[in-house]
Amino acid sequence: MPLTGKMSEAGLQRLVAEACQRLGLMHYHTYDSRRSDPGFPDSMIVGSRILFRELKSKDGKLSPDQRRWGSRIQAAGGDWAVWRPVDWENAVILTQLLALTERTSTCES
Repeated sequence: MPLTGKMSEAGLQRLVAEACQRLGLMHYHTYDSRRSDPGFPDSMIVGSRILFRELKSKDGKLSPDQRRWGSRIQAAGGDWAVWRPVDWENAVILTQLLALTERTSTCES
């Protein structure tokens, strides 16, 4: 059985955050969501465009609030999806992150 079969959402979040850092992408994750709007995506990743990603364990279920946020983001033309450990194992996540590094310019003052 692959290691990702037992990976928690927190474990996947760590891998995504580390990959973003290595690739020079901006990554935002609310560490304590108790005072945030319910359902806001776990990760917002900025490179050549913006990804909104909800991270779930293998069997994790989306809440109604998470579905609502996802639907609204997609209706507005945003790139929202759910990532699971299998997406790490199959390089789906890394492929999508690498695509964000194309034509990324740094805006620093």
